[in-house]
Amino acid sequence: MRDVQRGTAICAAALLWSGQAWAQSTTTSAETGAGGGNGQAAGVEEIVVTAQRREQSLQDVPISVNVFSAATLDALGAQSAGDIDTFTPGLTIDDTSVTQPHYAIRGVSSDDFGIGTEPAVGVFLDGVYTGRSGSALIFFNDVDRVEVLKGPQGTLFGRNTSAGAISIITKKPVDAFEGNAQLRFGNYGRKRAEGMVNVPLGDTLALRVNGVYNKRNGYLTDAVTGRDYEREDNWSGRAALRFRPGAGTDILLAYDHDNTHKDGPAAIGIGPLALSQDPEGPFANDTLGGSRESRLLDAFTLTIDQDLGGKLKLTSLSSYRWFKTLNREDEDGTNLAAHHLDTENNERNRSYYQELRLAQSTSAFTWVLGASYFHESATQKTRTIALTDSIDTVLANVAGLPLFTVLDSVGLPVFGIPWVESIDNHADNDSYAAFGDLTWSATPKLNLTVGLRYTRDEKKFSWQVNPYSAPGLTQIGAPGALYNAILGASVFPDTATISVADFYNAVVGTNIIFEAGALNGTRFTRKESFSDVSPRFVIDYHFTPDVMAYASAARGYKAGGYNSVELNSFFKPETVWNFEGGLKSNLFERRLQFNLSAYHYVYRDRQQLSLESISGSGVPQYVTLSGDSRAWGIDLDTRFAIAPGISIGAVAGYIDSVWVSRTEQGVDIDGQPTGEPSFRGVLNAHLDQDLGGGAGGIFADASYSYTSKRRLNDAIRASDAALENSPIYGDMVDFSKLKRLRGSREIVNARIGWRLPGNAFSLSVFAENLFDVRTPRTLNPISAQTLGTPYVRMDRPRFWGVELNGRF
Repeated sequence: MRDVQRGTAICAAALLWSGQAWAQSTTTSAETGAGGGNGQAAGVEEIVVTAQRREQSLQDVPISVNVFSAATLDALGAQSAGDIDTFTPGLTIDDTSVTQPHYAIRGVSSDDFGIGTEPAVGVFLDGVYTGRSGSALIFFNDVDRVEVLKGPQGTLFGRNTSAGAISIITKKPVDAFEGNAQLRFGNYGRKRAEGMVNVPLGDTLALRVNGVYNKRNGYLTDAVTGRDYEREDNWSGRAALRFRPGAGTDILLAYDHDNTHKDGPAAIGIGPLALSQDPEGPFANDTLGGSRESRLLDAFTLTIDQDLGGKLKLTSLSSYRWFKTLNREDEDGTNLAAHHLDTENNERNRSYYQELRLAQSTSAFTWVLGASYFHESATQKTRTIALTDSIDTVLANVAGLPLFTVLDSVGLPVFGIPWVESIDNHADNDSYAAFGDLTWSATPKLNLTVGLRYTRDEKKFSWQVNPYSAPGLTQIGAPGALYNAILGASVFPDTATISVADFYNAVVGTNIIFEAGALNGTRFTRKESFSDVSPRFVIDYHFTPDVMAYASAARGYKAGGYNSVELNSFFKPETVWNFEGGLKSNLFERRLQFNLSAYHYVYRDRQQLSLESISGSGVPQYVTLSGDSRAWGIDLDTRFAIAPGISIGAVAGYIDSVWVSRTEQGVDIDGQPTGEPSFRGVLNAHLDQDLGGGAGGIFADASYSYTSKRRLNDAIRASDAALENSPIYGDMVDFSKLKRLRGSREIVNARIGWRLPGNAFSLSVFAENLFDVRTPRTLNPISAQTLGTPYVRMDRPRFWGVELNGRF
């Protein structure tokens, strides 16, 4: 309740501040973004979005949308979508792993990186669905804007947008020579360079090329080895060729490339075996082969817009995407061989997308008809890497059989040998869709919209659980008599030389982490198909040209699928009905933009990961559990043009999300919170003023974000209790040192700078997370009960630096 009260106070303060500031001003200005020049337009700048697959003013779109312009992204220092969630109520992105990000909108998450599971939040680049999480967290290259669409967007954007969509729109080539360059230098050895050049190639052809290079040293240090963690080294680029042979034809061919290298997310051990139980204390990692992440991506997109006359427009959107990713990370947060556990994920993916749309806008009707096809072929290898030392610990803790300790006691050198278990997956997916959306202007003020999408998904998925691999054990042998003495029975010929691997197979005979019994080493394949019809209904009424109210009902759909690490698993599609009403307004001669919406949704068969104990496995596994949930909430979005070059804004979101039916950790949590924080509020301010006399101008931006504490349920409490009362390791986690893990969070970003007249050059200093709030992002107990090694992953610290911009 205190968090809600505090959030209400933040919003009230913002409204009071803005109201007073507006009342004292007599002129208006456009919101131009940092370094964008002192605009003189009357009121808040109009924002054009494509949230309904056509260009419209944000204030005419009957959807709750948060928009980030290029200037806003620059002011926040945002490199990817993972940098905007703190400043977007209702949006959460866990980007501790760049190749395995987790997205959530309004409390509904996509928290599985496996190729058998679909996301609930669709990420689109220039209208093209990016699909897998491995390529979803792309770096911003020459971006015009980012639109965060809340609630189901299935009718117009398609499958797997049951929670919402993130639409990234890049800048197109134009018929003028222009360019820019940006350099950033900061702490932790941060270096970032970005450049763009746009070149007309005659009257009908234009080329636009953009490139970004980013490098940074680590901000975490291994206390034992002195090695830095969380280093970055990546570059990406985009080239777009635009051909307009006639007034009615627009052809755009774009190529995107990404080459990312960074450390895998560091595991900060907080258990009794770690260097410290404090997440801000010293830590040590010992990932075999080194902790690392990488991604190599190539994508081609061809967009053709053809004017057919009579305001009829045909659009063809074709895309091919290919990427491969590698993720190897520590899973124990120690440097102890007897507790060692790493994981590795390798993925290769290629996809094709084709969409055709026919649209027309007249005084009475605006409509779009379309069809699309999506094909994906993906392979994934998931590996766990242990040592015989840690396998021995698991055997001792789970079965009371420290087998390798026994062998070591009789002189066999069995410790320190890598032990690998893996699952191979392959997916072939096809999705077909037909959709339509019609808006009827029943009166000059009243619009009625109905939309419908039919989707058919066809999936083929395979698993292969491979027998464990420990080649070192096959090279160690001993007389059968020695093993017989250990067993107290005659199992092997006394004089025969028997390898340790054969002895293990005879005594234990199974994998420890991934186990499929008789199906070990055998590929198992399953096929499923799903069909769905998702409608939307909208009514909007314009009381005045600047005040519009709307109400909508929309159904969302997310395809069913498979858990990549659970053999023969299957879960049904999830569906949601979302009911929403809102108000969008420009008031006081467009100086104040005030948007408010309220929503209620009911989710069926909602898919979410849970760490559960699996029979036959020494280490708990992530399994996909289904349940029903419901939520209601309110979103607020305001912007205020105080005076030329001065503006402030406030966005806020409140949500009450609970499970209707759900069992997790063996606990019935029906009617309890889903874990989503109830409130996030963001305040921002922008200043851009000319100094006069040809001295240029100054600009400044500041953003403050407050997120309330996480709402817990009995399943989370049960998991916490297990960490405090382990039958083997006792009280493993000191929760008094983890108050920020689920507590409220406050983040401030700021920037101030100087620019030349005409913005030919600017110089600024910036700070992200100005007050250096060090927050544990996640608590992971995957190896806690068997190895005694719970750990956390930390959020990023304060980054500060200098930025130089040049335009020509």
